[in-house]
Amino acid sequence: MHYLLSIIRRSALVIIILSFFVHNVFATLATKEVKAYISNIKSVALEFEQTDNRGNKASGMLIIDKPYKFRCNYYAPFPLLIIGNKNYVSVYDYEMEHLSRIKANENIFYFLLVDQINFDQEFDIISAKEQNNKYIIKLNHPDLNRESQIEFDKVTKQLISLKIFEDNNIITVDFIKTQKIRDVAGSLFIIQDPDIFGLPERLDKVKLEKKYKIAN
Repeated sequence: MHYLLSIIRRSALVIIILSFFVHNVFATLATKEVKAYISNIKSVALEFEQTDNRGNKASGMLIIDKPYKFRCNYYAPFPLLIIGNKNYVSVYDYEMEHLSRIKANENIFYFLLVDQINFDQEFDIISAKEQNNKYIIKLNHPDLNRESQIEFDKVTKQLISLKIFEDNNIITVDFIKTQKIRDVAGSLFIIQDPDIFGLPERLDKVKLEKKYKIAN
């Protein structure tokens, strides 16, 4: 009887060790896949839909043209336009007719703009797991004390969604279509002084798509 209990205990220990090993392998693989995707982003257009716990909804297109240039183009009636480069991010509010700037690393899409070295330096991996055909990775940005979660399709190697955890609110960005692009117009990443040049033009999907070409 004691011999049988000993075998059962050893077997249970082996299962626990194997489970821990398998979990770590999946976590490492998931993290590696997502880092590789982010590092390989050059110029892409990502259509998205955004919701939060307060009932706010928005849609738009995120255009990335590395290194560090991006345009988060919300469609009307959502009032914001967000344009960034390596040093800072410009946020224009069409309702308030106000232009403000924040640090580059304070925008919610910042993790998509960095290379792998900077990713490792600026983000901590809290957890990583495999679920169905997805990798789910939770990140922490220590400088901002902000957590976010990425869902990544392990088959298509595309982002599925991004969640930003804020005080009393969760912002969810679902990426519904991703395209590699080329010949992106530099004007997409510039907001001129509205006091001198007037309001920045609001671009819908049709107008945006005229500002770049689809890569082969």
